[in-house]
Amino acid sequence: MPRVILELCTRNKTNQLIEQFQKDVDEFARRGLRSLAVAIEEDDNGFQLIGLLPIYDPPRQDTKETIQRAIELGVKVKMVTGDQLAIAQETGRRLGIGDNMYPAKVLKDRPSDIDDLILHADGFAGVYPEHKYEIVEKLQKMGHMIAMTGDGVNDAPALKKANVGFAVADASDAARSAADIVLTEPGLSVVVEAILSARKIFQNMRNYSVYTTSMTVNLLVGYSVLLFAFQFDFPSFMVNKTKQKKSFLFLNIY
Repeated sequence: MPRVILELCTRNKTNQLIEQFQKDVDEFARRGLRSLAVAIEEDDNGFQLIGLLPIYDPPRQDTKETIQRAIELGVKVKMVTGDQLAIAQETGRRLGIGDNMYPAKVLKDRPSDIDDLILHADGFAGVYPEHKYEIVEKLQKMGHMIAMTGDGVNDAPALKKANVGFAVADASDAARSAADIVLTEPGLSVVVEAILSARKIFQNMRNYSVYTTSMTVNLLVGYSVLLFAFQFDFPSFMVNKTKQKKSFLFLNIY
């Protein structure tokens, strides 16, 4: 990390260099680039800062489409990352998540409206494992169902805490053991397919429940009317025919 390397440097480190160093790091971050600081050590005279190495880690090509599909299905997507705030905001804008993001220190300060802040934020940057766990826990206490994706050891506690934890392809063993679902192929598009399949199953169960209840009420009402119409004296085959008709309708509708 640039800050860690800068603190190790004792040679050629001046206030002007530190100021320019921070400006360059922030400029790279605003462009969505991560920065690695490079330094050398000669003859035990301390480290000398050489420069910055910007690295671009682009999202997968299908990530933006997957996020948009999830949003269209009513799923709120949040990005929780250990990167700098500027990097997180730029990535959020590119992916269509939004740039209403906060640094992890906001969670540490614990303002009075922390629950509302977490609920409406698009994401958090510079987080540690305990921050991820806290975000999941607070959203659950607000009555929301939480799904989380992750691949590292630092994601394991939050993956375990979430209602559904997804360990992505090539995830660490710790993440795999903590997750509920382990993806075997790169990408997150399968998550959206899982949402669609789950909703179809739920709708089919709901339709079956409504149909069964309505047919049961129909049978009871019809049986009660027959009791009073025939003054409690009618052949039992009439009820049997009603049951057969019920089964026939069920097979057709199902």
